[in-house]
Order: sequence, then C-alpha cells, then structure tokens
Amino acid sequence: MNANSYKKASTFYLIGNIFNKGIAFLTVPIFTRILGTNDYGLVNTYSSWIGIITMFIGFALHMGIRSSFIDFRSNVREYLSTVIKFTLLTSSAVILVTLGIIKIFNLNVPILLVLLCLIHSSASAIIEDVSYYFMMTYSYIKRTIILVLPNLVSVVLSIIIISFVMKNDLYLGRIIPDAATMAAVGLVLSVIFIKKDKINKTYLKHGLKISAPLILHGAALNILSQSDRIMITWLVNASQSGIYSLLYSLGMISSVIISALDGIWIPWFTEKMNTNSKDEINKMAVDYAKLITYIMCCLIMVAPEILKILASKPYWEGIKIIPLIIAANYISFMYTFYVNIEHYYKKTMQISTLTIFAAVLNIILNYLLIPKFGYVAAALTTMISYLTILFLHSYFAKKIEPTLYPLKMFVLPIIEISAFCGLFYLLIDKPIIRWITAIVYFGVVAYIQRKKIVTILLPNFKAKFIKK
Repeated sequence: MNANSYKKASTFYLIGNIFNKGIAFLTVPIFTRILGTNDYGLVNTYSSWIGIITMFIGFALHMGIRSSFIDFRSNVREYLSTVIKFTLLTSSAVILVTLGIIKIFNLNVPILLVLLCLIHSSASAIIEDVSYYFMMTYSYIKRTIILVLPNLVSVVLSIIIISFVMKNDLYLGRIIPDAATMAAVGLVLSVIFIKKDKINKTYLKHGLKISAPLILHGAALNILSQSDRIMITWLVNASQSGIYSLLYSLGMISSVIISALDGIWIPWFTEKMNTNSKDEINKMAVDYAKLITYIMCCLIMVAPEILKILASKPYWEGIKIIPLIIAANYISFMYTFYVNIEHYYKKTMQISTLTIFAAVLNIILNYLLIPKFGYVAAALTTMISYLTILFLHSYFAKKIEPTLYPLKMFVLPIIEISAFCGLFYLLIDKPIIRWITAIVYFGVVAYIQRKKIVTILLPNFKAKFIKK
C-alpha cells in the first residue's frame, strides 16, 4: 500500500468513525430526555445482549477473515462468501430452536424482544465480517459507509417513532428501528458477497479453528464490558443502569479516535510483522500510546460539563465515576497491543482463557459489590478487571515476542492518567480551573509532539512539513 493510500484510509476511517460515533454521541441528549432513565437503561441492556450474542451466533469468524489475508491471500473473497453462508445457516438454526423452546416450554419471555435480538445479532455478525474484509483490503470508503449508514438511518427512524408514534414502552421505539436497519444492511451485504457455490470446507475449517476459541474471548470481552449494565438492572434497577450507561457513553469520545486508528493499525501491524519490522512497530506504538494518553487526560478534565450538556439533572450524580470509566477505557486500549501479537500467532485459545478469567472476576466482584455500592462499584470492578487482563496478556505475549512492547513504554502514560484522575477529584467543583488545565496541557503536548501525532494519524506518510 502506497503512502497516498495510507493517507486516504486514515482520513476516511477517522471521518467515518467521528461521524458514526458522533451520531450516537450527539443523540445521547435526545434519547436520555425522550426515554428517561428507565427506558434508556432497558435500551442499553438490550444492546449489551446484542454484543454478547453476536459473538456466539457469528462464531467470531471475522477473526478468521483477518487471518485469511495471511493464509489465503488470493481467495479471500471466496473465504468471505463461505463465512457469510455459514453465519446465515447457524443464525437461522438458532432462531428456530430458540422460538421452538419458548413455545414447547411455554416460557414467560418477551418473544418480540428475543426475536429482534437474534435477528439483530445475526445481521451484526455479517456486517462485522464484511467490515473486516474492507478493513484488510483498505476499502476505506466502503467500510465507512457500512459503519455510518445503519446508525444514521436507525437514529432518524427512532426519533420519529418515539416522538410521534409510540405512547408506551418507548424503549421499543429505539430497539425496533435499530434491529430492522441492521437486518436490512446485513441482507444486502449477504446478497452482494455470497457466491453461487457450496460452503468451502477448507475455508470453514480454517476459520473455525482460529475463531472458535475466540467465541469465548469475544463473549467474555462483551461480558466484561457489558455485564455491568445487565447486573445493575438485575441487582439494583434500570434507572441506575441508565445513569451508568450514559457515563460509559462518554468513552465514545476517545473510542472515535481509537477505532479509527485501529482500522489502520491492524493491517499495518500485520504487514510490519510479515517483514519483521519490529523496531518500527515499537517506535510507532510508543507514539500511539502517548496520543491516546493525551486525549484521555483531557477528557477526564472536561467530561463533567460534557455530561451536563448531554443529559438532564437526574444523570449528573454519575459525575463521580468519570475517572474510573475513562481509566477503564484507557487500560482496555493498552491491552490490545498484546492481544494483536497473540492474534498474529493464532494463539486464540490463550486469548480466550485470559479474557474469560477477567470476565469471571468482573462478574464475581459485581455480584458482591453492586448491591452495596450500586453503579460506583461497577465502574471500579471494570477498571480492576481490565487492569488484570492487561497484565495477563502482556505476560503471555512477551513469551511469544519478547522484544515487542516493553512494559516500561506504558509506565509513564499510566502514571500520567493516574495523576489526572487524582487531579479531577481535587478540582471536581472547579470547572474553570479544570478546563484551563486541559486546554494548556493539550496545547503544550500537541505543539511538542505535533510531528509524531501527524505520523500516527497518517502511517508511513511523510508530509512536507514533517521533513522541515
């Protein structure tokens, strides 16, 4: 891939993710007000289930697609076709079996929600498969479209339905359009990418060998990130879950940049590993970690006022957990460096085992602490669990690649984040000082690190002003 292509890919991924996440982020004030804390909590609980079920129903085969660019470079399109066919078959079977069990045992469950959840999860799995294909082929425009279009359409439909159609059960006004839009996009992508041949057993065997262990990893990771909301709803109430969900949504701001750069980092990392350019990877990783650190530190300082703009007063009590939420997101970003090493060497069972351990730890801590301390406990247990998973993955990844990502490269960034968390609580009631601190801090680091920041945003692209 040439430098100009890197530039275009970086720009489109960044714009696409900003627009995509921006839709969700900018509509938070709308949905928190027209839904209320209870309905908003139910919507986010439903979304948590989608994240978990998608991994099981799609067998995490998107990770097989990622590896197919190493093992089947000339037949990736056929590989993708097999993956989509298999996902459709397994999804149909799961839906029929689930509905059959509900009817036979006369279970008292909301059938509409169950059906929507399964269809939504199936479509999400297919979209994720195609998204990985576009990511690895640097089809940045197409990937941006399938990232943005479903969210944009579902948000518009949801606002219209909740405002003018729904009278009761307002949460359905958000869930139904979202599920229907994802299903439509998933169906269109299936028609485009499915070829008129049988499922290729070689590709399927390859994909399942890599992805099957990652089903548990993906599920555990979703449990790690989503179980908080489910358990708060269960152990306390949906209202507290709604407050916690909104606070967690603040992570969207940083995830916009992280998601955009990750779309470039993964294929770039794969190419550099193939050419054994480990020194170059380490150098870029240091700058990458610093950039995310700067963003997170500033976000900690300004987040309370952003929250007050986003939501009405009932949500403001959650301000006290902002540093914990942001720190958890930051640690989650850090451990992916080591997971990428494990992915490259197909150590998928190792990845799953470590993630499951952290997820179980999170559930146990949640069960013990949420009844006593509510959503504050959930924020703390999530941060502890992510910190555990960072140390576990780094320990085992170092056994595979001892020279990649020395732990000392993360020591100063973690100290910096910790310092800003402490500063937040000292200045929690002094918004002007917090904002001045954030502006001055980011202005100084942006000026000092300007050349490196541009290099991270545009990998391998040497702009003229960088050379000066």
